[in-house]
Order: sequence, then structure tokens, then C-alpha cells
Amino acid sequence: MSAALIPLTIAPFAAGSLNPIMDAILCSGIIIHSHIGFQSIIIDYVPDKRMPKIRAMFWWGLRLATLTVAVGFFEFETNDVGLTEGIKKIWFAKGKQDSYVEPILQGVA
Repeated sequence: MSAALIPLTIAPFAAGSLNPIMDAILCSGIIIHSHIGFQSIIIDYVPDKRMPKIRAMFWWGLRLATLTVAVGFFEFETNDVGLTEGIKKIWFAKGKQDSYVEPILQGVA
């Protein structure tokens, strides 16, 4: 899954086409990759024999978090600009990102 995310991340920007199907595939890949990664953490660090109730709590927490992220991605895709367009806007954003530093530097000088 990790190897599949590399071309999925680069393809929309390299091709110049920002379409919802590519966004949906990228969002699905991110969700699956994250779920599998956190699942591995639970398997490795929360032993089933010593802490079965805590492990069950972590499993349900992971399911809830995965569902929450999936709903968030769906909302962002359907009601906003989409993932790749959002990343593109953030990447090329210009504005007053350093405006809080200027008064501090003026006071020092």
C-alpha cells in the first residue's frame, strides 16, 4: 500500500488534471494505509493476553477514527475543492504568513 501511494500522490500534480476520481482513489489509499499502520501499532504494543479489554478499546477507537477520517475526506471532496486542489492551494498560498514575525524583529533592531 505504501508503494502505491507514491504515484497516487504525484500523478494528479504531474498530469495537471485534478479530477474527483483520482482524489477518491488517493483518499481511499491514505485511509487504508493509515488504518493498516495504526492496526500494526495496536498489534505490536497492546498485547492481547495481558490487556484484552484495553486492546478491544483500541480496536474500536481505531475503527471510529478511520470512519471519522473517511467521513471528513468525503465531506472535503463533495462540499469543498477536493484533496489535491486543497493541497495545491496551500502549496502556492501567498499572504501574511510571516506577519507575526515582523513586529518582533522590529522591536529587536
